[in-house]
Amino acid sequence: MNSTKAFAPATIANFNVGYDVLGLSLNGIGDEVELTINGTEENRIIHIKNGAELPMESEKNCCSVVIRAMQENLGEFRGVDISILKGFDSGSGLGSSSASSAAAAFGYNSLVGNPFGKKELIVFAAEGERIACGSAHIDNVAPSILGGFVLANSNDPNNIIELPIIDNLFAVTLFPKIKINTSDSRKILKKNIPLETVSRQIGLMGAFISSLYDNNLERFSYSMQDLIIEPMRSLLIPQFNEMKAASLKHNALAFGISGSGPSVFAITEGIENTNQVLMALKEVCDAANLETQTYTNALIKNSGARLIK
Repeated sequence: MNSTKAFAPATIANFNVGYDVLGLSLNGIGDEVELTINGTEENRIIHIKNGAELPMESEKNCCSVVIRAMQENLGEFRGVDISILKGFDSGSGLGSSSASSAAAAFGYNSLVGNPFGKKELIVFAAEGERIACGSAHIDNVAPSILGGFVLANSNDPNNIIELPIIDNLFAVTLFPKIKINTSDSRKILKKNIPLETVSRQIGLMGAFISSLYDNNLERFSYSMQDLIIEPMRSLLIPQFNEMKAASLKHNALAFGISGSGPSVFAITEGIENTNQVLMALKEVCDAANLETQTYTNALIKNSGARLIK
C-alpha cells in the first residue's frame, strides 16, 4: 500500500465536569488526511484545503510532526506527502488540531502495517497538540482516535478509559464566528479555587461517570454542572447565558462550552428535542445578529478515526 486516507472527528473536550481529562467525539464532522509514500526520508505538506492559515512547513504542521514522532519511534523513515482537508474551522473549540493529528496518526499507522495499537496512537497524536497549542494534552485526541466518551487522566495509554454512552443522545454544537485563542482562554482562568467548589465539582464528575454506567438520564443531567471553568470562560462568548437558558427551556439535558470555546454545545434526548434546541439556539443568535455554524451529531461509541481510502 503506497497511499491511504484517514478521517478523524471533531471533539468536545472538558465536557463541563472533566476539565482537561474528558472528551467526546462528534462523528459527523472532522478532518481528512491523505498520505502517499514519496520515496524519500522527508515528510512534505503538499496541500491544505480550508486551512489557509495553517503552516506548510513540516516542522510546524501538526500532521507531519505526529508522523515524524512515529517514524522516530520505529526507527524507519518512510517519507510521505501529506494532503489535509479541514472539515471545520480552526479555533472553533472543537478540536481542530486534534482531528488532523489523530487522522495523521491513524493513517500513517495503517500505511506502515499497524505497528501501534489505537491507545498508543494517542501519545503520538498528542505531539501534534504540542506543536499547535503548546502542550501535549490528550482530552481531544483520545476521543478523536477511540470514539465516544473518553476519560484520559494521564498520557499513559493504560489510564485512558473508554466510557459507556446512553442510547438516543445527541449533541447540538454551535460555533459563533468569533476568535478565541486557547492561550487567552487559559489566561482568564483563576489559579486558586475554593476547596468547597473543588469538592463539589469532584462529586459531580463522579455522578456523571456513574450516570453513564447506570444509564441514568436524570443523574446525567444533574451532574453536568461546570462550577469552575464556565463562570470565567462564558464571559468571552456572546449570548452565552441566553443560549443556555433557551436550550434548557427546550428540554436540553445539559449545556456548556466546548473546549476553550467559543463553540458551545447542548446534549439532548431524541431527535425531536434536538431539533427544538437547535431552533432555539438559532433564534437567540439571529436576534443578536451573531453569525454561527451549527452541527448535530448522534452520540455513538464507534465514532473514532477510520480509513476512508
